[in-house]
Amino acid sequence: MKRTVLITGGAHGIGLASARQFLDDGDRVAIWALHPQSIREATSRLGRQTLGLAVDVGQSDQVAEAYESVERQLGPVDVLVNNAGYTLTSPFLQEDPVYWERVLATNLWGVIYTSKAALASMVERNAGSVVNVVSDAGRVGMAGEAVYAAAKGGVISLSKSLAQEMARYHVRINCVSPGPTRTRILEENSEGAEPLIAKMIRRIPLREIAEPEDVAHAVFFLASHEAKHITGQVLSVSGGLTMV
Repeated sequence: MKRTVLITGGAHGIGLASARQFLDDGDRVAIWALHPQSIREATSRLGRQTLGLAVDVGQSDQVAEAYESVERQLGPVDVLVNNAGYTLTSPFLQEDPVYWERVLATNLWGVIYTSKAALASMVERNAGSVVNVVSDAGRVGMAGEAVYAAAKGGVISLSKSLAQEMARYHVRINCVSPGPTRTRILEENSEGAEPLIAKMIRRIPLREIAEPEDVAHAVFFLASHEAKHITGQVLSVSGGLTMV
């Protein structure tokens, strides 16, 4: 049966790879991203009918309006993938509140806003699945990304709490927790730092950085019927770097 899938941060990396996976399964897919140009490029690359909307997930009014548009055009959302993310790598004491606010708005408040919209609809239908893409930084911490790690840790706790609340309505909520993955964020934070990436790879038991598709497979599984008895869980896709 075709599902309606909403993916935030769907124009690049893990979000784009996840969109392809759901489209290959015959689902209807909506992707959100911050910049209109990114949306246009992503929908062109997907090469199939996809609803793309420019949305700042850290703004509750934009989320509410865009969510109504998705349901109006594609039908009730069956699967929500919260993938939008933002961070830089910098020492905590050199950061300023404006940067912190953006990190928290994108990585934590965005998940809260989209979850509120989607869960209200899912509860009415007594069915649904939410997959939150977090980070192993939120599980074990990360120097240079303290506030980002705090935001992702908050999403993990939010997911577990909501999983308990929503289970009675047959709505499942899980997290996929990537380790180092070849995404735009990694490239932006590692420019000119090939030795650091090489050092990172040496720490990974499988000796390679994940591709976006590796994480997308985990997202797709947790959203699928095959995972119908899994909720409140965090699945690391890290090549063995994190084993907790």
